[in-house]
Amino acid sequence: QIPVVHVERGGDITYHGQGQLVVYPIVNLRTARCRVVEFVEALEEVMIRTASDWGITAKRNTINRGVWVGSKKKLGSIGIAVRRGMSFHGFAFNVNIALEPFSWIDPCGLKDVKVTSMKQVLGGEIAMGDIRRAVSFHFQEIFGVQLEHVSLEHIHRLLGFQENRLEMKAI
Repeated sequence: QIPVVHVERGGDITYHGQGQLVVYPIVNLRTARCRVVEFVEALEEVMIRTASDWGITAKRNTINRGVWVGSKKKLGSIGIAVRRGMSFHGFAFNVNIALEPFSWIDPCGLKDVKVTSMKQVLGGEIAMGDIRRAVSFHFQEIFGVQLEHVSLEHIHRLLGFQENRLEMKAI
């Protein structure tokens, strides 16, 4: 059995696990004057540039969002939502993650799609700290911002949440 968490975001079903970098930036798209599609493309670009730092050629696919290696191997997924002009959720970048759990689902609702990881492409593990630093660098470069850490409570206030409500079911 695995826990299933139902959330409000695009992208259909996904799996999050150890060895995956999950980045959920909270961005005021109105203030940033950024359309949703531009925001999604910028998140893809963060993953593309990070993969490139390790010699991996990753590309976007405008039909099926995310970052791809070759035509059918997904290296990173995107699922966002926007409430009151604020983005929430974000992307999951497969670094050293075990790939077997992806065979239990149709990732992002797509049939015949294989999921890959940087570890699988390169044949060895990558230090997660190095990935976090690269993603932070590219995020700041692409968005022209300085990243800051904030509390979960502050994020909930920004998004208008009364409390953190997650519904979990075992399947």
